This record gives sequence, C-alpha cells and structure tokens, in this order.
Amino acid sequence: MIVSFKSNVLERLWTTGDISLLPSIYVYEVIEVLDLLDSSTCITDLELLGGFKIDEYEPENWAVTITVNSVEPVGSVTCLYRHGDAYNVNLNEFN
Repeated sequence: MIVSFKSNVLERLWTTGDISLLPSIYVYEVIEVLDLLDSSTCITDLELLGGFKIDEYEPENWAVTITVNSVEPVGSVTCLYRHGDAYNVNLNEFN
C-alpha cells in the first residue's frame, strides 16, 4: 500500500486522477506503477506483473524505471519499500 508521497505531483495525480499533471506520453505508465505499488505485497511484483525494470539503489530503496514505448527511459518512480508498504513515493524525471 502507498503510505506517503514525497512528490506533490504524484500525490495529486493519485488522489485526484488529474492526468494533465504529467506529460501524456508517460502519465499512464506512472499511474500503472502507482497502482502496482499500492496493491503489491512484494516489490518484485512490479517486475513480474507490470514488466517494469526495478533497481535497489540503497537497502529497501527502490527505483522503477519509466519509459516511452517501453524503450527510452524518461525517469523513475522511487520509494522506500518495507513490509508491503511504499513510503516517500517520488518522481525523478530525466532532462
């Protein structure tokens, strides 16, 4: 379950469903990551169920790569994932 957000944009997207907050080219992929984070019991569910690339960059801190057309990385959704809960969910957009 998503417990907390670090990104105000992601929190507003999650609570309001306002897709105009992010570029249309990858907003639906971000929504899918958020849905999986909220419903998963294990971080590897994102890889198994969603086909997303995930990386643990620090203990219990994960990055889920966001791509355009499943090829070009444009950013990542990061979080602290502990005991089936996601904390400090953040969006890092590559420039």
